[in-house]
Amino acid sequence: MMRILMLNAVTRRERKDATSFVFDTVNDLGGWIDDVQMYSNLMNTIRLTLSAGTYPALVAALREGGIAVDEPGTDLAGNDPAAERMATLQITFIHDEPDMRRDVPAVPG
Repeated sequence: MMRILMLNAVTRRERKDATSFVFDTVNDLGGWIDDVQMYSNLMNTIRLTLSAGTYPALVAALREGGIAVDEPGTDLAGNDPAAERMATLQITFIHDEPDMRRDVPAVPG
């Protein structure tokens, strides 16, 4: 079983725009988004699946789009480039905006 690939990135790109760009790029490469966790306006973690051989193209496209991805390990494709491989992409957003606050309603009980 292939390990989950963990990618880390930073960007000054606006959060919603950058997230949409990642979604569109993964879709264009024939993959899909499994889950998204948004941590205020500071960070998103996106879980995705692509064919293993497509990860170098994903990293290149993100870098071209203004999302600086850390250099991933050497085993991006694994033994079978056509096999599906899951990954997480953690994006940290660099900006001067204050932390986003969300009101959490009280739960009766």
